[in-house]
Amino acid sequence: MATYYDLKIRCPACIADGESGGAVSQWYHNNCGGKIQIGDDANYKCIKCNYSSHIKNWRYAHEGYHTDYRPTTSAHFANAISTAGQVASVAGKQWLITLLENLGDDW
Repeated sequence: MATYYDLKIRCPACIADGESGGAVSQWYHNNCGGKIQIGDDANYKCIKCNYSSHIKNWRYAHEGYHTDYRPTTSAHFANAISTAGQVASVAGKQWLITLLENLGDDW
């Protein structure tokens, strides 16, 4: 059974574009406004509408890019998640390792 935490990361799409990714912040599902959580099974889920899908299927837009939803890569996602406070203080090293293993090689 996967363990989920609130998704609080910098923007991985911005990181992929060579930008800073902005401040670490909570992410929300555009379709319903629900809070997004991340699981060590490499899935995001919305706690409001219960939509869930593998991380590689999601696109990212933050305050500076509301209408421009952009993809990312596993490397840029790993960069964004590794700096998130939840990983270091709540989820821990083993959770992060499991998440990274579940990202898959095809991304």
